[in-house]
Amino acid sequence: MPPRLTSTLASIGAETEPGLLDRVVRIIGGSWAELNHLRRTAESTSDVSEMSDEEVGACLAAHLHDLQAGVLAAWPADQVAARVTGAQLISAIGDLWYPAMDDLVIIDLQEGSISVLVLDHEERFMAARLPGQAGLT
Repeated sequence: MPPRLTSTLASIGAETEPGLLDRVVRIIGGSWAELNHLRRTAESTSDVSEMSDEEVGACLAAHLHDLQAGVLAAWPADQVAARVTGAQLISAIGDLWYPAMDDLVIIDLQEGSISVLVLDHEERFMAARLPGQAGLT
């Protein structure tokens, strides 16, 4: 777990509530194993191992439809999920994702489609788009 994850989420005004982690899992296909399929079909993948926090934030910003809109962020290994704006997430990315340590899955719900962004422990960034799904948006 990123050090002080829960306190960082609280300090940036993230909303945590029961059921968010389950919602993220349902959106990606019902299992964390579905991330492997999303990686193979991703529209964008990048090596972020040499990027600064600001560059990682810019990479995320380029794939989020509205920085002021809420996204779902999840840390699968830690069984933690929160609702936060893209801007809040990007501003604290250095405290929310630790390269080589954990994965961060971001769900950006848009009208008609869903973007799944992953910063993984192997320091790769992946962006995939899912068709909008009734009941999930």
